[in-house]
Amino acid sequence: MKLRIITKQLSKKLPLENKLQKLTNISHDNFESIYKLIHSKKITELHVTDATYSNKIPKGETVQVKDHINKTGSSILIGRQALLNIDFIDMTETYSFEKKAIITVCCGETLNKNFDYPSHFLCHITILAHALKIPTIKGFLYNTL
Repeated sequence: MKLRIITKQLSKKLPLENKLQKLTNISHDNFESIYKLIHSKKITELHVTDATYSNKIPKGETVQVKDHINKTGSSILIGRQALLNIDFIDMTETYSFEKKAIITVCCGETLNKNFDYPSHFLCHITILAHALKIPTIKGFLYNTL
């Protein structure tokens, strides 16, 4: 089963009529709801879309993510390793992507516009999905410039 979600931060920045608003909206800080949503439905492919603010692509355009750097200062896995039966997970080759994908820097609530493709909490959702062994994870950034 394929699941497409957007972050709460992206949802807040989109007009209500935007087609992305029809997707499931996830809050990065609600571990239980993310865990239930991903774990209970036998998800085989997850698409996560977060907001970015970038001069590199036009406003309203989406770019695919090939990797992330977590500069949020937190991790969704801390304190939950026993539940997930993990110690450390290797995030190498987590994302499935096309050739023109980018690397995003996850900044937390406030985007650091000094980065080419800053995002909010794409990394938290992706890290949990990877820990839950979702076979295909695709990350996207929607430019709200």
